[in-house]
Amino acid sequence: MNCTPVTMTAEHRPTVTRRQALRTAVALGCATLALAPARGVMASGAGTTRLIDFHTHLTHGLAAQELGAITAPDLLHWMDAHDIAQAVVLPLVSPEAFWYPITSEHVLTATAPHRDRLIPFCAIDPRTLGTHLPTQQEVVDLAKRYIDAGAKGVGEHKPQLAIDDPLSMRLYEACAEVRLPVLFHLDNFANMDLPGLPGLARVLTEFPELVMIAHGKGWWASIAGGVRQVDLQVGFPRGAVAPGGAVDALLTAHKNLYADLSSSGAHALLRDKEFGAKFLERWSDRLLFGTDYYLKSQVDFDQFTLFDELGASKEIRRKVGCENARQVLRLTEASNS
Repeated sequence: MNCTPVTMTAEHRPTVTRRQALRTAVALGCATLALAPARGVMASGAGTTRLIDFHTHLTHGLAAQELGAITAPDLLHWMDAHDIAQAVVLPLVSPEAFWYPITSEHVLTATAPHRDRLIPFCAIDPRTLGTHLPTQQEVVDLAKRYIDAGAKGVGEHKPQLAIDDPLSMRLYEACAEVRLPVLFHLDNFANMDLPGLPGLARVLTEFPELVMIAHGKGWWASIAGGVRQVDLQVGFPRGAVAPGGAVDALLTAHKNLYADLSSSGAHALLRDKEFGAKFLERWSDRLLFGTDYYLKSQVDFDQFTLFDELGASKEIRRKVGCENARQVLRLTEASNS
């Protein structure tokens, strides 16, 4: 497969913890690690596919210096080193989401000169809807302003609320109206839910036209059956995948649900390779390649070797590597002229 850069259509206008990564970044010196190749990656000249990474972040400011701030040029350089044609760039505005806010305005401004490759999302903390955006029209108007500025989706949606909290439900309603897909994190601290993910099921049922993209420890732990509440916070569960997982059930029941393979996503498929290979094939129309690159100290990404380890076909690699992202974001091939 060969995923070349794409342009946005006019139709769209409407294996470490972060704490451990921080210690590593400070100890080793982030800048020297910025361009380190990911394990298992070949250069584009070797015939590999250029990918669309559906989950990356930018960082900035004095607070980011010890973390290794990632600017737009830094991200593009990293993408070039890893055969990534385009990347979705996600702000983090909720106080639970990051060490400090990465605002929608920062992401939109920083990506503006590079919109052929960097695809910005916006983020709205739903608690704002209970204070400064009391009417639904005001929420829709704010979303439209972000669309006019270039946003192609909402996320990373990561507030410390239940996934189906009334304020979040109002936000989803606005996103459905303006056709902005929502990428959400789910665990015991953000977009909380119960084992079996009944809250998420309610959201998907109430807004069947809203594309939602799942991410996070709680979501990927739910690939297995028998999950307990505490398991929704375990980033890298081990062992064979027990049958009866909520992930398969929800993907089966809701055509508007997708999932990105960033962070614990690749591990969820690799913990039981026989299950993972079948899962990748079964949901090849609904999975999105992603890394969750947010620190320059990150050098090993299971996502880059996932296809090989699971024996994925060329068609699966094409779909998951880039074609599904094109469909979700309604992108078209870049002109060759």
